[in-house]
Amino acid sequence: YPTPLIAYNTGGSPPFKPDEGTPINRNEPYLVWLQYVLAQRDLPQVISTSYGEDEQTVPPAYARRVCNQFAQLGVRGVSLLFASGDNGVGPEESCLTNDGRNISAFLPSFPAGCPYVTTVGATKNFNPEVVAFDPINGFVSGGGFSNYFRRPRYQDHAVKPYVSNLGAQFDGLYNRHGRGYPDIAAQGQSFQTVWNGTIRQLDGTSASTPAAAAILSLVNDSLLAAGKRPLGFLNVWLYKRGYKAFTDVMNGTALGCGTTGFPAAKGWDAVTGFGTP
Repeated sequence: YPTPLIAYNTGGSPPFKPDEGTPINRNEPYLVWLQYVLAQRDLPQVISTSYGEDEQTVPPAYARRVCNQFAQLGVRGVSLLFASGDNGVGPEESCLTNDGRNISAFLPSFPAGCPYVTTVGATKNFNPEVVAFDPINGFVSGGGFSNYFRRPRYQDHAVKPYVSNLGAQFDGLYNRHGRGYPDIAAQGQSFQTVWNGTIRQLDGTSASTPAAAAILSLVNDSLLAAGKRPLGFLNVWLYKRGYKAFTDVMNGTALGCGTTGFPAAKGWDAVTGFGTP
């Protein structure tokens, strides 16, 4: 303490496959950023990213290469956090596949569905803390299951029971065997934000993700002060025993695609993960 802050700004246009909700390429050039960051000798111990896009708009080969390079950051001791998205299981008007069939489906997000990042959802209120949802602007914390990445082994004991409890609900709309996200959540609604000298109230997992990153940075500060290593890649530890430090959120759903979306539940769920720190 004080924790140094580094901001990365990266230009570029990655490979892209349009869908109903994203007809033009607004996706992020993750690979360009990764190639720069991985070439650095010294890296931040926690990196928070608020960007994300419909997974299906990212070509699978590009998504897998990016995801594998995220893993390299984890190996080097970086805790890498990404936002789960702000549209629940998908925006109401565009929950269609872009594979030529145009069938109804939930729309998972990337990089949120990469198993080598820690994905953060959003909550609001206290006693009880609930899934973030703002009916005024349509914001709702995102969650779901990847169509590109299978559920990693570290998730099995937590995610399998949740999927089993869903039963036949939403069958055909999501990949029951995909990597589930988010992993955790944090407060993400009605943030007081200073912009151009004025205070604005904003919602989003773009708020909850850096909030969670700040808390993890304080944990790293304490670890380093005690002569210990920083947390590094979080997920294996998180799913094995770290989840015990989080407050379970059991109210609300990931509304979207004309459905109630995945519900919050006891233990891990596909809208707030293990809950909030």
